[in-house]
Amino acid sequence: MTAAQSGARGPRRLYVFSPMPPQRNGLADYLMAYLPRLAAEHEVWVVAASDQASAVQAARPAAAPWRVLDEAGFRARQPDPEALVLYNLGNNSDCVYMLDHLPGCRGAVLLHDISLFYLHQLAAEQGWMGTLMDGWLADDGHAVPRAFVRRDGSLARTPGLLYQECLMLRRLLQDAPGVLVHTRYAEGRLLGAVPSLPLARLTRLPHFVAPAEPLPPARVAEVLARHGVTEEARLLLVPGFLTGNKMLYEILAAFRQVQAEGLPLQLLFAGEERPDEYALSRRIADWWPTGGGPTVTGYLNAQALDVLLARADLSLVLRYPTYGESSGILPRAALGGARVLTVDIGAYPEFSSPLVTPLRVGAWLVDSLVGAMRALAAEPPLSPAERQARQQAEVDRQAALSPAALYPALRDWLHRCAAELGR
Repeated sequence: MTAAQSGARGPRRLYVFSPMPPQRNGLADYLMAYLPRLAAEHEVWVVAASDQASAVQAARPAAAPWRVLDEAGFRARQPDPEALVLYNLGNNSDCVYMLDHLPGCRGAVLLHDISLFYLHQLAAEQGWMGTLMDGWLADDGHAVPRAFVRRDGSLARTPGLLYQECLMLRRLLQDAPGVLVHTRYAEGRLLGAVPSLPLARLTRLPHFVAPAEPLPPARVAEVLARHGVTEEARLLLVPGFLTGNKMLYEILAAFRQVQAEGLPLQLLFAGEERPDEYALSRRIADWWPTGGGPTVTGYLNAQALDVLLARADLSLVLRYPTYGESSGILPRAALGGARVLTVDIGAYPEFSSPLVTPLRVGAWLVDSLVGAMRALAAEPPLSPAERQARQQAEVDRQAALSPAALYPALRDWLHRCAAELGR
């Protein structure tokens, strides 16, 4: 609602549940791209998790046109019949706190991952799901064998996590005034999990594509030097959080093979490692005990990651198994101007660019990666002018997916959500 539309009562109050800086989370980055625009048309209160509220408040820019509220402060203001609630929901630990509010406080849901498997697992570990799930299954007409149920009604053993996930999505979304997803893949899977969701409440809006901000040459040189990227390096880059499903083993196996052939390639894992999911550094140390293997950068801020993406000769954005919806890192990798390899499953093939090649997932993947690495080594390196031309062409190609271009559709979706609630 614009100021003119809101009339005498002023801009609509909008409570936003989302990870926020300084949390290291792509959902925080996503929201920050839209938050100034939302705050220009709404009275925005960001509702942070109780254990994060102080850090989020401290990281808020002094002149930011939104305010920060903790969970207790939000509850104290309810019911707020003139306000709208927006949940920026994804499949990670920073979103578990939203489960305490979603069932009882109807709001628009911006759903980034169609599978909430990890969120489901975390919620179960924290005790949120246990005593609820038996009742949910019973309400759904599913007879739970008593061997699966403890005396307190919680599940001792699961009859199927996938079925539980569908129940979780249904309980969280069936009363939402609107649900926004990014892809056709997510739309189809969501309607399969929540067939009672009215089509009029489901909206598809692509994930935005945001070109990197230009940096001074000295800053670029500093980032490259810090991570050992020389001017002559042929750089293979694996960008983003290094989670267990990023096919890290296959990448290592392919690189070790081409390195044994003497091909002059450098492999850099550009992100924060999660050793409880895949002990990447330990595997590298085992396979390259005397050194000379790939390196892991650790966590990178957005600027440093964009520098490396703009320097890469080949970026690897792989993920399997996945029921995830989309990847913000995939368009960022293409904007760097390098060739990009991704997977042919989920929503990944929906991102269209001549720089991006989907690979079939299967036992042959290592051979496919080896072939791509060999092809890269046989090609002449890109000149700075060629790389810049590729980058600009990709920016032009994805212009319709900029945050500025997509925001009017996001705003209109929020208006429809408010109308559904009679606000």
